[in-house]
Amino acid sequence: MKTASDRIRALMSAHPVVDTHSDYAIELYRREQDGVSDALASEHLPALREGMVSMEVLTVAGDFDIDTLKLWDQRLTRGVIDATRRQITAHADFHIVRSAEDVAHAAKREGTHFMLALEGIRGVEDLAALRMLHAFDVRAVILTHNERNLAADGCGEPQPGGLSKFGRAVARELEQLRMIFDLAHLSDPSFWDALDHYTLPPVVSHSNARALCDHRRNLTDEQIREIGRRGGVIGLNFLAMFIDADRGSATTDRLADHAVHISALAGAQSLALGPDYADYYMDAMLRWLQRDQLPADLMTFVHGAETVRTLPVFIQALADRGFSDDELIGILGGNALRIYSTVLSHNN
Repeated sequence: MKTASDRIRALMSAHPVVDTHSDYAIELYRREQDGVSDALASEHLPALREGMVSMEVLTVAGDFDIDTLKLWDQRLTRGVIDATRRQITAHADFHIVRSAEDVAHAAKREGTHFMLALEGIRGVEDLAALRMLHAFDVRAVILTHNERNLAADGCGEPQPGGLSKFGRAVARELEQLRMIFDLAHLSDPSFWDALDHYTLPPVVSHSNARALCDHRRNLTDEQIREIGRRGGVIGLNFLAMFIDADRGSATTDRLADHAVHISALAGAQSLALGPDYADYYMDAMLRWLQRDQLPADLMTFVHGAETVRTLPVFIQALADRGFSDDELIGILGGNALRIYSTVLSHNN
């Protein structure tokens, strides 16, 4: 089994490591319902420390359900946000990222930082609701999950279109509010439409290259080039189904192929880490697969770096493929923090 070298561990301990997409805030809420009031510190922080992650973007609402939790329900959204903020502010070395100043603090790797995000705006019925979520510290927004909502078409729509009138208004409001626009999960027409209405650098938090794995959730070469041209970033996704059509071939080396491909098209400065790990609530994921009659191994992660604890193994794979220390520092977190700082520059 592959391991990370002392050089890679030293690099990761000295520089910020950013996970651009995680659903762990939902698990915080679930654990609170089970009577565990501090799961962020007692259960999640040890895993982050082992994986050497110093900042994480947390989904607090979305267009999907987990067991009985309908994540678009506004009452549930308030509950998840409340639980997440409470558990972060309970610890002096935990910090919520709201502004460019917070990003600068995160860049020093002092404490552990968290940004709140939406993965679909099914529960956002007007711009006033978006502004209220901003006031509740949400700073990043994905318009939809895989289906259609009031704003846009997800990548799962069989005959996808672009943004609706409301979706275009949301895109413009995200820019006005200086919120991060995450283009993950969008259909191709909605992806391009979104870029017509948002001029700040965009993020695609957890997607790979479609040329290497022909999955609707991955990005075309044209999309990758455009993200690079606009100074955006793409978070590499560690789910096997987005790495190789043969999930058994989804190794760290194969995921590194995606990094090399994206770098060739858009530069290494466009790369980030968006693992989308779900090991902490895999029981719920397996029930979802069974409910929808999907293959039981669909939620398999990259072989050799299946959880955040083993993230350094993938960074070693990148080093083995020739990425320099400076490029690795960017991929680890520098590239994502650059975008976050630019977009959040006028937030308080």
